[in-house]
Amino acid sequence: MNNNPAIRREHHEEHYKLYPAVHKAKIKEIEARLIRVDKTCVDPTYCPLRSLKKEYAYALNSVRLHDLYFENTGEPGSKPSPELVSVMERNFGSLQEWEEQFSALALCSRGWVILGFDLTDGSLKNFFTDDHSEGVWSVIPLLVLDVYEHAYCQVFKTRSAYIESFFKGIMWETVSRRLNAAREIFKKIQPDSG
Repeated sequence: MNNNPAIRREHHEEHYKLYPAVHKAKIKEIEARLIRVDKTCVDPTYCPLRSLKKEYAYALNSVRLHDLYFENTGEPGSKPSPELVSVMERNFGSLQEWEEQFSALALCSRGWVILGFDLTDGSLKNFFTDDHSEGVWSVIPLLVLDVYEHAYCQVFKTRSAYIESFFKGIMWETVSRRLNAAREIFKKIQPDSG
């Protein structure tokens, strides 16, 4: 019997106020500073331009990842489509194998776990990132899970309980929609598609 609470809308609303909303304001501040930054000081160890661009990526990815996370998380009861299950089985062996790998990554990541569509080969892969400014290029996020402590510690006793609840509230329709969009992009960028 599962005693873990579901991820409630109120929790999402509070989470949203604390993170992406604050980072949206920082993005505007950083953009204003970038207009005036000294472009003659260009040192790979430290320079204002480098620092601002690093923090810009951090804030921008925070906003985008949070938006994707909130969009793919909802009330319990959603089921993956047969097409999505088929793609997951082809890429991971089974839906259960994917879930086990995704859950394990959620336990060892410090920040985010992402099921992504890799535009280089059209496959699905699980990724994790410890920091908002990390990531893999040419990957379209299909399912995003925030595992920073702020995402769960006020409601769930353990990260495992939070992850279990997350799986019950995945908005599989959103994941399928993202997969279909990623596949369309993949078809269009293939060398022989012209």
